[in-house]
Amino acid sequence: MLKYVAVAVAVVSLAACETTSSRPYTPSTDNIMAFQSALTDGGEKVQLSAFTTAAGVESDMTCRALGALEVAPGKTPVSFIEGAMRDELFAAGVYDQKDGSVINGKVTNLEFNSFGTGSWKIALQLSSDAFPQGYEVSTDYSFKTSYSALKACQNVIDAFTPAVQDLIGKAVADPNFGSLVAE
Repeated sequence: MLKYVAVAVAVVSLAACETTSSRPYTPSTDNIMAFQSALTDGGEKVQLSAFTTAAGVESDMTCRALGALEVAPGKTPVSFIEGAMRDELFAAGVYDQKDGSVINGKVTNLEFNSFGTGSWKIALQLSSDAFPQGYEVSTDYSFKTSYSALKACQNVIDAFTPAVQDLIGKAVADPNFGSLVAE
């Protein structure tokens, strides 16, 4: 009997440590075109600083009892958001890692819900030397979840990329975006 209990405990322990992970970020064509519209008329180039998190924002996330939630292999959610914006700026032809206005990013909210109607709530504050007070954008991206923890947590991961695309789209569409670039 003790043998069966030990096996059951081992199986439950292994299942509780499962990690869900995502696929690489895919830039949004709409966001790329928006960056081009916002910056290419004046020939402006931009750089990104390393994005940070506001006090109280947790970037080491777990989902239900499954364990670590990896939005991308080897990346935190914050570095994923920074990399996503860099990818879109680069694809738009307006990113230059050595020259241009430096845009700072701070993630001020990062949370998800995997029960009922799933959602990602992400907020990002952008600033620069040209616009030090900056501005903040946020997204509340909804998705379907599941009763099964494994499927629900995978849905959380799968929804992260479109949530980040939506966040970046709101950042570039904001009327304050042009103020980040030094004239």
